[in-house]
Amino acid sequence: MTSPDTMNGCERAAWAIRDRDVIGWQGLPTGCRPEDLFGVPVDDQWGERQLGEDCEPARSRLLDIDGYYRPMAFVRDGDVVLFDGMNPALSVSWRTLADDLGEPETRLDWVHGTVPMPAGEMVYARRGITVSLNPSNEFVAYLTLYPPTDVDHYVRLLRQSRAKWRGL
Repeated sequence: MTSPDTMNGCERAAWAIRDRDVIGWQGLPTGCRPEDLFGVPVDDQWGERQLGEDCEPARSRLLDIDGYYRPMAFVRDGDVVLFDGMNPALSVSWRTLADDLGEPETRLDWVHGTVPMPAGEMVYARRGITVSLNPSNEFVAYLTLYPPTDVDHYVRLLRQSRAKWRGL
């Protein structure tokens, strides 16, 4: 078995995602193809979703990776720009991960379905990771990974809306 120390950037990222071990995470390397990270090519099984406030389109696909509920990959121009997994079974506790990440660059409000989560979206854009949690009990609801960027780019081009609309 290959050690993470001897892997290239895309292989290390695939290992970290698969093992849900993001201690020391420094961002998704640019140029990683979905074949590199998840073993799936972009084909007709990929849909399209808009990401960020600018509603920029990205190809999207549900993945089959243990330890997440409904993990998704998002691709632009053939490269993975975002990985998002719900209810991740992290390799460490949230407190341990939070200590590793340090203070978030910003904390955003988010909505889990129809439930507001004030200041529960912890954005570490320079490290390419966002952790969306329930601030009342610190339950990690989503783990979102992407190439290192700044908060503005994350919000404008990558951030997902998780709110559900109620019918009238």
